[in-house]
Amino acid sequence: MEKCQCAQSGFCEFFRQEMTYSPPNWQWCQNATPGERAQYKIDCDKKHSRNEKFLGTEYIKTSQLVEDCRDLLLPQMGHLNLKGVLGIPRSGMFPASMIALWLNLPLYTMNKSSYELEIMSACSGFGGIRMRDYEGSGGKVLIVDDTVYAGTAIADIREKIKEDAIYATVYAHPDALDKVDFFAKSLMPPHILEWNLFNCVYIESALLDFDGILCPNVPYSKCINEEDYIEYIKNVEPFYHRIPKTRCRGIVTARLEKYRDITEEWLERHGIRYGSLEMYPTEKEEIRDKNHIQEAANFKADHFKRSSAHFFVESELPEAVIIRRESGKFVICPEE
Repeated sequence: MEKCQCAQSGFCEFFRQEMTYSPPNWQWCQNATPGERAQYKIDCDKKHSRNEKFLGTEYIKTSQLVEDCRDLLLPQMGHLNLKGVLGIPRSGMFPASMIALWLNLPLYTMNKSSYELEIMSACSGFGGIRMRDYEGSGGKVLIVDDTVYAGTAIADIREKIKEDAIYATVYAHPDALDKVDFFAKSLMPPHILEWNLFNCVYIESALLDFDGILCPNVPYSKCINEEDYIEYIKNVEPFYHRIPKTRCRGIVTARLEKYRDITEEWLERHGIRYGSLEMYPTEKEEIRDKNHIQEAANFKADHFKRSSAHFFVESELPEAVIIRRESGKFVICPEE
């Protein structure tokens, strides 16, 4: 393309993305050379290709981890002569704790200086009163992680630990099966893990719903009176397990634009970092309220479709279905 075809900022069909006024990527395109524009087209096509591949992503809920650990991994442990269980921090400690509990085994940690095993609690031997009279069998220690991708963490433990050990994981990359002795499932990337979703870099490629994701939905009793509504959204506690530990791509909400100041202050107070905050036009409030699910979903889907975000995290299943259909992109509904 020799020159920019867009008369104003907005969605560009050529690049298949939003060309914004601020930051000024539309102005850049206006003044770019044909060569620069051609290279940008290549970069955009690569980005869209990554988005399309993301549709094959598997989303694994925490409840699924528990079931796979219990039903697929645990049966492989029953015949082993184990002296205890060690979890690889942090997320590996989750399945390790469950296995130790189910098999009635001690739960260990490793001294970061001597690399020797230590009991998990100084006040109750082996991490619990049920282990008070435990007599070890002299077996091996079971070392557990939730996932093994390249096997780096396990390789590091192998070099340091002074005990005979067996290695296990709930989910293993197909190319890393030889890194462990036991696994529950082979898992191809990309995949998103519910227990790590808001802690990982994937969240930087996500658009988030607001009410129902970052905080509880506003009760209907609070919605029918504006003073009560404002008081609620000012002071509602967040879902602390869903505060992103890094900057998300953006937040798209059916909250009305007139509540922007309150919403931005709440986000700042709770340390939630985001690229953009899209709120439903106040002048369309009556239209939204006549068919909230459809209107809210269409609003979110439109922003999602025009963005470079890989996925959308939506609290309501009916809206999630519409957003997925209208955007053609990956949508997570954590409660479903």
